[in-house]
Amino acid sequence: MPPSMKSVHGNKRVVLIYPNTRWFAKRAWMAIPYAALIITALLKDEYDFQFIDANGPDLSEDDLRTALRDMSPDVVMVSGGSVEYHKQVHRTFAVAREACPDAITILGGVYPTTLPEEAVKDRNIDWLFMYHAEERLIPFLDLVLSGRVSEAKGYPGIAYRDEDGGLVENPVAGHIGSVRNMVKPDYSLINIRPYLGNTYHGFKYLSDVPSAFILSSYGCPNNCLFCASRTVSGRGTAFRPVEDVLDEIDYLVAEKGVKHLIFMDDAFLVNKKRVHAILSAVIERQYDLTWMPANVAAWDMSDELIALMKKSGCTHISISIESGSPRVLRHVIRKPLKLDIIPEVVRKCRDAGIYVTANFIIGLPGETWDEILQTVRYAEVCDCDMAMFNIATPLPRTDLHKICLEKRYLPEDFSFLDDRFFGFAVGFITTEEFTPEELSSIRTFEWDRINFGAPEKVERVARMYGTSVEVLNEHRKNTRRKGGRHF
Repeated sequence: MPPSMKSVHGNKRVVLIYPNTRWFAKRAWMAIPYAALIITALLKDEYDFQFIDANGPDLSEDDLRTALRDMSPDVVMVSGGSVEYHKQVHRTFAVAREACPDAITILGGVYPTTLPEEAVKDRNIDWLFMYHAEERLIPFLDLVLSGRVSEAKGYPGIAYRDEDGGLVENPVAGHIGSVRNMVKPDYSLINIRPYLGNTYHGFKYLSDVPSAFILSSYGCPNNCLFCASRTVSGRGTAFRPVEDVLDEIDYLVAEKGVKHLIFMDDAFLVNKKRVHAILSAVIERQYDLTWMPANVAAWDMSDELIALMKKSGCTHISISIESGSPRVLRHVIRKPLKLDIIPEVVRKCRDAGIYVTANFIIGLPGETWDEILQTVRYAEVCDCDMAMFNIATPLPRTDLHKICLEKRYLPEDFSFLDDRFFGFAVGFITTEEFTPEELSSIRTFEWDRINFGAPEKVERVARMYGTSVEVLNEHRKNTRRKGGRHF
């Protein structure tokens, strides 16, 4: 960046921390922390910027405390990537406040964006930075580093405590879809080796090869009842430049030995021209690489695209069907999917040698018990390689949560910060049509019956996950006995 455009606070030390997800005996979340890569790209040349990854190397609280004391930062930022790990976030701020009591503290990410009313209660946190960082973070940091507190308090998309400890939240001026120049992730300050495992949905795909998550776009144009993508990113999709995506793949393959990619985009296939450009380049560059998208819309799966996906190394897709009831799809979920296209997509993918997982959601307000059974029957008929059932769980600031509050469908003591109310395996919604216990039973045992009802199905799933029939059957047994809970 030209000197004239460099931040006026280039000598200020700014530290970003990614908390250790293992603290409090939680399962480790070992996806590459993409937010940290974006913030590194934004801030590395603007400030004296450093990144502490407490998660990958499994740092203790003492390790983190020592590192912060050595750095003596002016600003401590913490990436709060998920409400699930809120305890780890708050413990990180407690350590930071002890180690560098005079530093300005800022929490960013999904957690403060979706649940600021809870995050703001932590008095070790000075500011909540909500929504995306691109084109917004540097101006805000310059305000707080200049001591221009009144201007910072008026900045769009941030939150803070008032004098009485209550939440003051400023509406965001625009979502990531309005960003003019997307940022290329910067890997220079992170050791990604601990994140190159190859586990997804509890099993290893293919063989034991280095695998990485990648994001080529942000957001989704759809408006599903339960989804938090709109809360975080707005209703729209922001696309990274194709060349930046390919450069990142080049780096992961050539420098880190990655052999398998998982595209974590909410809507990877939505821009056909762009997807064709990426996949054609992957073919042309002759990577020794396989890949899969975490989620696709069935209506995007044309014959031409399926062939291109297979040729470029795609091994598996996950289709979010959600319901086997056309009424629930259209009038409850608000998903423009026609169920009659699914069997043909499944058949064509199977003919091409691409595994298909179908995702379903049961237990939505407005759904009847018979429609839940209709979904189960449809999941069996469409004959995907794996049918996954999730129980509808409200996420903060979604339409599903609003409906549950209005109708009083949740337990009186429901809280997003209570471990009892986390996960998609056990329901918390009770309506006139179903109870959480009924949903849990049907989810667990219909999952087992549909996916493993014949020896050839068990063998097919074992091949898909690259595991043995014996290991798969042990997983089935544990799933049944734990009611589907594995956290």
